[in-house]
Amino acid sequence: MASKRRARRSKPASVADIVKAHKMYVSAINSNNTSRVMACYDKDAVVMQPNGPEVSGHGPIRKWVDDYFKAFKTHWIKKSKVIWVAGDYGFDQGVDTAADKPRDGGPVQRYTVKGILIYKRQRNGTYLVYRDIWNNNSAPTATYAS
Repeated sequence: MASKRRARRSKPASVADIVKAHKMYVSAINSNNTSRVMACYDKDAVVMQPNGPEVSGHGPIRKWVDDYFKAFKTHWIKKSKVIWVAGDYGFDQGVDTAADKPRDGGPVQRYTVKGILIYKRQRNGTYLVYRDIWNNNSAPTATYAS
């Protein structure tokens, strides 16, 4: 009689897995390092930014992130309000504040946004950003750094 192979099942997804992915993403953004940020994106990622075009796929997202980091030194505080998991996807609804300091001088732009990050489980069990969707709560304010 032939032996039956059992399908290997990975551990069920948990909110802790999404929290870990979220912390990695925030740390990467605050590093202002394009490669670190790109390591957080799923191969089929899409960025849905306010007042700008949808950015899809690693090549266009890499250019978009790199252009942002060339223009600004940024720092984000991303506060999760609700996190949940459904199958191979994790969701993080939150409110974020950001400060973008222009690299060529000028006022620091500060703003708050609300958004949803959707994470997709990878074959190795980790989660990467699949969709990054946000909108501004109000227009950015500008202050001069000292």
